[in-house]
Amino acid sequence: MVVAYAVHHHEGDVTMPRFICLFMLCLALPVSSARAGEPVTEPPEASSQGWFENPTRSRSIFSPSALPLHAGEGFIGQQAIFITTAEVGLSERLSLNAASILPVTLIASDSKIHFTLMAGFKWTLPLTERLHLAFGAQGGIVNSDLPGKGDLRGVAASGILTYGTGDGHVSLAVQPLITWGWKGDSARPMVMPTLGGFVRLGEHWGLAGEAGLSPIAGVSDRFAFTTAGGRVMGRHWSLDLWLLAGKELRANKEVSVIPGASLLFHWG
Repeated sequence: MVVAYAVHHHEGDVTMPRFICLFMLCLALPVSSARAGEPVTEPPEASSQGWFENPTRSRSIFSPSALPLHAGEGFIGQQAIFITTAEVGLSERLSLNAASILPVTLIASDSKIHFTLMAGFKWTLPLTERLHLAFGAQGGIVNSDLPGKGDLRGVAASGILTYGTGDGHVSLAVQPLITWGWKGDSARPMVMPTLGGFVRLGEHWGLAGEAGLSPIAGVSDRFAFTTAGGRVMGRHWSLDLWLLAGKELRANKEVSVIPGASLLFHWG
């Protein structure tokens, strides 16, 4: 999301693809949480079809769900090719997450953004067997050569409400973000609520999607988006093929659609 802010204000200087801003906006929301171990609630439902547990239950395509990772479970991989992301459950309630575009900036020698890192934690509260509420916080930094700007920093708090199981769920995620650090710019708020979901249609495949629309004037005009796509998966891997629609995807500011892919490796 910090990168989204950078591209928003200095699109003429940043040479990385415009649509990275939308991906980082979504990834700034921590993407999973750990399962409650207390006896007051039942563990998440296993698949009614006898399938293996869905390793991607903590997200739709980019936006998060409050469904749990187990302690010691996690994943690492490339979201939308450009973004390296990782998540690990530390306990039955707490997980840590991180995302960076460092591998891409090392390859793109002409990029004016040299280092980006976002990291945070997530704590979950199961309300019923099918209803989960999660809270978290995240911070990030962008190290850049944008003229007269320097480093940009940001912090955010998040809340996610999810109804469903690993085989089918819908989630509402809200995360206010404040960024600061650029010379001449005061701290600015930003928020992009997302509504996302996933439905499993077979043991190894399903459909996912989400939409984001901000109540803040000037944010939705640039960053509102929607995605839809298919997912194939095994016990230790998942591949998403999707379409992303939004206004800030190409040089013109009309609504356009681009394809993309994400590949993650899971353990635990």
